[in-house]
Order: sequence, then structure tokens, then C-alpha cells
Amino acid sequence: MWFPPSIFELCNELKTWGVLPRFEPGHVVARGFADLGYEEFQVLPGPKILSLTAGTIKPLPEEHIHHFFWLPSVDESIQLLEQSGAEPLSCQRVDRRRWVATTTHRGTSILFEARSLYEALLQLLLQVKQAEHRGLSSGDRS
Repeated sequence: MWFPPSIFELCNELKTWGVLPRFEPGHVVARGFADLGYEEFQVLPGPKILSLTAGTIKPLPEEHIHHFFWLPSVDESIQLLEQSGAEPLSCQRVDRRRWVATTTHRGTSILFEARSLYEALLQLLLQVKQAEHRGLSSGDRS
């Protein structure tokens, strides 16, 4: 898919806030390598993974599974936002250069502006997940 490093970094950070990788056929996961950057894979039945960079198929390495993170699609990102109680969601193109995505979560408006719609949605999701964590750590379990 050839995402910029910022997308991989966002998705990797989302993992720390509870957006865990899905190892079901069709899902896209990635992992970082200290010397190479990030590599993305599509999960295949078996369980196997297809490197979207090298085009190679190999078994999903159980001993390295904790290194992977999920790259949710735009649709999956919206579903994750909705499952977290964030709505209504609004996305608007600004000056043909940037996207502004907004939502409301627990009565608070959240807005993020980015170069791509995908990045704006991932940033919203990250902010919602962080807000959920703050709410849970302060005793708000609603």
C-alpha cells in the first residue's frame, strides 16, 4: 500500500491504546524493523502472511506476533470510532489540500486536520482511545 512512515507510527501507537492486530485472512498488519523501517503484510489462511513489500508468502511467526500492529482500513477505522462511542463523524476537504475530521466523544468535540482522510481518521481514533483510557483511569467506567 506504500503508506508514509507517519501512518505506520500512528497505527503502532494505536496498538498501545488497545487497537490490537487482527490475524484473520484479509486483514493488513505491519511491523517495524530497526534497520529497515516498516513492512506491511496481508494475513492469509493457514496462518500465513503475504509481504506487500517483497511479495513473498511465509508462515505467520508465532514467536514474533507481538511485534505486529494492525493497519485498519478507512471503513474499519470508522467502525472502531463508532464502537468507542464517537459520533457523529464529519469529514470535510479543505482547500483541496487537507482533510478535517471531527467527532464527539463523551460530550467533547474532537477535531483533527491532516493531509489525507486516512490519517485524519486514525488521529481521531487515537485521540478517542486516549480519552477512553483517561476516563477509565479516573474511575469513569460508563
